[in-house]
Order: sequence, then C-alpha cells, then structure tokens
Amino acid sequence: MEQGQIFVLSIIIIALAARIFRDHLRYKQIQPREDPQYQARIDALDQRVRTLERIVTDKGYDLKREFDKL
Repeated sequence: MEQGQIFVLSIIIIALAARIFRDHLRYKQIQPREDPQYQARIDALDQRVRTLERIVTDKGYDLKREFDKL
C-alpha cells in the first residue's frame, strides 16, 4: 500500500471510531436512571395489572358476562 492509501484508510478508521464513541455516549445519556419515582410508578402499574388479571380470571366475572350476553 502506498502512503496516501494508508493515510486515507487511517482517517476513515478514526472517523468511524469517533462516530461509534459519540453514539455510545448518546445512548448512555438517554438510558433512564434509577429513579425512585419511576420505580414507584412501575410498582403501582404492576399492582393494577395484577388486580385486573384477578378480576378477569374470576369465575364470577365470566358468569356475569354470560348473563349480559343473554
């Protein structure tokens, strides 16, 4: 390889490495941090989903739906 080709190739490699590093820093910045407020919200939503699952899987709920269909 000639000196010019090596120079161009090294510039391309440096530019790609810089872009990968920049994207890594951006991704790291976007990730949500451990925040008690978010965890409390997730826990509350989880509890609501469990309650809804319990209601829907209850046999009385299915019986009520059958009566409503009639």
